[in-house]
Amino acid sequence: MVKKMIKNDIRTKTAASFISIALLSIVVFSITINILIINNFGIYIKQSANAEFDNIATLIAETYKETGNWDDTSSRIAHSLMMSGYGIVVRDLKGNEVMKIASMFSMMGLANNSKTSTKTLPVVVDGKKVAYVDITYTGTMPMNKLDYKFLYDVNKYIALITILTIALVFIISLYVSKYLTKPILNIAKVASKLENGDYDVRVEDIPKEEELLTLTAAINHLGASLKSQGMLRVQMTQNIAHELRTPLSTLKSHLEAIIDGVWEPSKERIESLYEEVVRLSNLINDIELLNKIEIDNLKINKARFNLSELIKILLINYESIFVNKNQHLEKNIEDDIFVNADKDRLSEVLINLLTNANKYTGEGGNIKVRLYSEGQYAVITVSDNGIGISKEDLPFIYERFYRSEKSRSRDYGGSGLGLSIAKAIIKAHNGTINVESILNEGTKFTVKLPLDL
Repeated sequence: MVKKMIKNDIRTKTAASFISIALLSIVVFSITINILIINNFGIYIKQSANAEFDNIATLIAETYKETGNWDDTSSRIAHSLMMSGYGIVVRDLKGNEVMKIASMFSMMGLANNSKTSTKTLPVVVDGKKVAYVDITYTGTMPMNKLDYKFLYDVNKYIALITILTIALVFIISLYVSKYLTKPILNIAKVASKLENGDYDVRVEDIPKEEELLTLTAAINHLGASLKSQGMLRVQMTQNIAHELRTPLSTLKSHLEAIIDGVWEPSKERIESLYEEVVRLSNLINDIELLNKIEIDNLKINKARFNLSELIKILLINYESIFVNKNQHLEKNIEDDIFVNADKDRLSEVLINLLTNANKYTGEGGNIKVRLYSEGQYAVITVSDNGIGISKEDLPFIYERFYRSEKSRSRDYGGSGLGLSIAKAIIKAHNGTINVESILNEGTKFTVKLPLDL
């Protein structure tokens, strides 16, 4: 349906537009050329005829000068004047007709029903007018058979060239419209398959035109994104089910044991149940927090504060978790770096990065925390030499509930929402968070926040 619609609307209309423009151009060109030829040819005919008329008047004058009378003049030049195709009438100064020579067309009876025109010129001998000659020709212009044939041939060739050009334009227009719309049809075909859930399909025939190339790249990127998002949705659903199943299963089994009288509802067991409820509550709170951030509904209470002091305090407060695993913590904090941000939200991000570094780094590992200014930004880096993240997992670590089987297994605990929340908070502060990692070698997170200068 999409293909048919595009074919009808784009290819046909493109071809029709090309053909219409070409036809209009050809018609205007043909008419213009025809008018110009006729006008210029008419000027040429008139100029040529005027020269010929002047020659006739000169011939009559010279012959009359030699003979001295009109009878001898007529007998001498009658044949040549008759063959010129013009009717000749010579009148003296009193208006009396002294010589008359009919045109060859009149003698053959070809001009009886034709419109005629007359040109009158003086016959001058030795600078004096001795008579007038009336030169009569057929039609509005003095044209002979060769002139008519020339115009006929010109119009015939113009018509022939017009027909051939129209045919050529039609063929070229169909080819060009097909060439231009083929990539769009390919993209539409791929889009239709993507719509039906086939996320592996891609546009294989890459066009060279910049606009179509951009569109093709966009649709291919969309396909890859939909495929990855589909995989993430499946994984997220599985992970949510897992995160909810564990505490609910614990609650269910414990409550069943209490109801059946197997266990006494002691304080310790009630506290254990309470911890599971808290775990569920925290998970739901994290999901709600992410939703608020993504719909720009999260309240960010910005204020100017010393980021250097905040990081120093957090490192002191969380120093024990590194000591417990005998980890070496290297601190390099530049003093008096100020930002305009939500102190509590940034604390959440920093705590998440610190606890992750601790969690995924083994006993005796090394962890480095740096803070420095770079241009208009405050830069925070948290790096470790822990288990790292595989190259395949790196693009997805900020996705909700995403876990790498190798580097972020459930054995380490957590809901899988920490980095999603961290990225959302940093983005809400117009900052960036990036990660570099090599599996089994370590990970480095880099956060950039605008400075409050």
